[in-house]
Amino acid sequence: MSEFKITTSWSPTGGRNEVDMTFCNLMIEVGNKVVTEFIDGRDNVVPQLQIPAYYLAEWMAENWWALLWEPRKSEEDNSQSTSPTFNARHSLLSGQHGFALPRLLFLPQGGSVYITASGRDVELAGVRFRNTASTTLKRDAVEQVLRDFVAKVVARLEAASIKGTFLQDAWIQIIDTDEEEAQFCRCAGALGLSPYDVDDAIADLIERLQPVLGDRLLMDLCLSSTPQTFKSVAALAEEAALLTKNAATSTLSPLETVRLPADNLSVHAYRRGVQAADLIRRRLGIKDTDPAGATKVFDMLRVDTSIRGEPRRRTDEEISITGAVVRDDSDMRVALLQETQPKRRFAAARAVFSGWSAEPHESRLLTSAVTRDQQANRAFAAELTAPKALLRKRASKNFLSQSAVYELAGELMIGPDVVAKNAENNGIETAWPRSGP
Repeated sequence: MSEFKITTSWSPTGGRNEVDMTFCNLMIEVGNKVVTEFIDGRDNVVPQLQIPAYYLAEWMAENWWALLWEPRKSEEDNSQSTSPTFNARHSLLSGQHGFALPRLLFLPQGGSVYITASGRDVELAGVRFRNTASTTLKRDAVEQVLRDFVAKVVARLEAASIKGTFLQDAWIQIIDTDEEEAQFCRCAGALGLSPYDVDDAIADLIERLQPVLGDRLLMDLCLSSTPQTFKSVAALAEEAALLTKNAATSTLSPLETVRLPADNLSVHAYRRGVQAADLIRRRLGIKDTDPAGATKVFDMLRVDTSIRGEPRRRTDEEISITGAVVRDDSDMRVALLQETQPKRRFAAARAVFSGWSAEPHESRLLTSAVTRDQQANRAFAAELTAPKALLRKRASKNFLSQSAVYELAGELMIGPDVVAKNAENNGIETAWPRSGP
């Protein structure tokens, strides 16, 4: 068994076209489960599919860069991961071409990819895929499995002297990409686009921003943007980057001997952020029930949350970038873009985690993207500014009334939504109104 593996064995019958020639027994393993396993109309359990591999390989090559780089753009927008256009790039079902396949979804999360499979009945084919599985792996590991599979299918075609297929043409473009071109391709993929079919306005903007923002900030921008929002969010990213140049110097020196928890891909990313907040408090001698805990951390690191960037033309709720941080060894410069101090305090806490986890000379944007580093810094900020131990202490019979949420928010100088969400995430009921259904 394997965390992620695609196994093929070719049919001996062969054929004269790309479909017949790639007919095979196909088995896919995810999280140590065979997700291609199905029950047929006679209740037989079959681990492998008998299908042409061509269509799957073609779908992978066509969507290569988005498949590996495009995350969900916001944790608040669950509609994206179920939208037809997003699924066309990330769901294996988009490559089925009439053949029964399991429901398998690839969700990039920055340096890793979350792969999830769920059961599915295919009535017309008389089969039921019964296994549910998930795993999170380094993107490079996922890419290698996909690359090996596509290359094997292409080699099968070439061995049969089949030429000029869409798959072969697309694969040549991918394997002939040099490193400079690859950076553009990754950015386009993060936006949900094919780099070989990007409109001139977006292509020109990516190329203009690269020397201005650098590779890391540009990627953070693309990970948090859609093609429709890219231009406006890019202007905000440029503003944030510019503001860091004149920002006061903060310090990471108090954290020099504190080792940031490693990113354990086998658990949810938020756990890393929560562990990091707990670790900082312990090492800096701050109690987890101290309402002034976050303020003490900001003071020790010289992070000023009273300063905001220039007024913007859009509201906080409409943007996907709330700040930026530049690390230079133990120094860092932070730009906070939001209007109210409670929101700047949350962004400042995110900046502390991002600066702490960055390379010694690296810049990062604080974004809404569903990547593991952004998820971790949001969880860190929630726990630092609204500690779960304090929320439990103030809760009456494990419940916080709406007035109690507001009172805590005022005392902590943080948004009531942060208080309510962190309480609920830790099993404390609240009267805070939930948005959505």
